[in-house]
Amino acid sequence: MRWKPFQVALFDCDSTLSAVEGIDVLTDDPTTRAAISELTDLAMEGEVPLEDVYGERLAMINPTRREMRAVKNQYKAAVVPDAVEVLAALTAADIETWVISGGLLEPVVEFATWLGVSADRVKAVEAEFDPLDGNWWEPSQAEARYLDYDRGDLARTDGKASIIESNVATEGRRLFVGDGASDLAAASAVDLFVAYAGVVERADVVAQAPAVITSRSLAPVLALALGRDRVKELIGTDHDVVARTCLESIDAGSLQFNDVTTERAFDAS
Repeated sequence: MRWKPFQVALFDCDSTLSAVEGIDVLTDDPTTRAAISELTDLAMEGEVPLEDVYGERLAMINPTRREMRAVKNQYKAAVVPDAVEVLAALTAADIETWVISGGLLEPVVEFATWLGVSADRVKAVEAEFDPLDGNWWEPSQAEARYLDYDRGDLARTDGKASIIESNVATEGRRLFVGDGASDLAAASAVDLFVAYAGVVERADVVAQAPAVITSRSLAPVLALALGRDRVKELIGTDHDVVARTCLESIDAGSLQFNDVTTERAFDAS
């Protein structure tokens, strides 16, 4: 069985394309960060609705417009090594590339556009700030304001799967790269979920993903999306450096498999 190429590549944003955790970077308070982490774990275990996590997280952080502009800059400053080159190579190979994020739409769109992904291929949370006082909301209003956009898509445990199934219209095989439990929950909507552990290694996600990238480089995604033969064809082109990095990373063992069938198919490519 030989490796089959993909027609669509989807990426989470935080800790996948950028080494930040979205608006969570706005707090240095370890108690707040621990509370956010605990809420997220409870949601992924089905104990509380994911939308409650989003609302409470924003109530704790309560960002201003100035702080949100800072998030945009942090995304760019903390871009994962070779993410720009990987997305450019995918685009050149006619792979339809998307960014699916549980973060707020405005910063994610700006970052994705900077990476070369058009705004119409970005799905994130559409929430508006209050232009009168400069805040996104008062803490007491955070949940209602955040959830007002749509309680049915990203604000639920299987939200990313729902977004992928309803919005990514291209026919063909789909690959999704992410680092978190909500990304893993979208595995049912794609043909291959890949855990990216180059920024944050979440043991449960790494253990359950069919394929895992352990290096800081995202370059192995190219071989998963295209197959190694097509990556070799990029050597000597404008994408020479990232193609070589891809092959060298795989030889160094940075691409691992938990699924035997997937591994055998890739080894045959």
